[in-house]
Amino acid sequence: MKHVFRHYLIRYKYIIAFVVFGFLIGFVGDHCLVKRYQQKQEIAKLESEIQIQINKFNKDKEQLEKLKSDSEAIEHIAREKYYMKCADEDIFVIED
Repeated sequence: MKHVFRHYLIRYKYIIAFVVFGFLIGFVGDHCLVKRYQQKQEIAKLESEIQIQINKFNKDKEQLEKLKSDSEAIEHIAREKYYMKCADEDIFVIED
């Protein structure tokens, strides 16, 4: 039995070494392929979040420029966001 086992080890030593090496690279360690795949997915998610924040920043920057230059924009934002009104008006807020 030992002789047969040793014979297979000697005969298929390169295949066994390749399989063990592939297992170690694929599933064991800090830099394994599974963790790399998970990290790439997290990077893609974070990059999409960055793009969302950049778009939000540009929108807010544009709104700020409008506020600096246009007095009607100030009134428009005050009425829509903060429900402010003039002295002779009534505001009704309907929520679902």
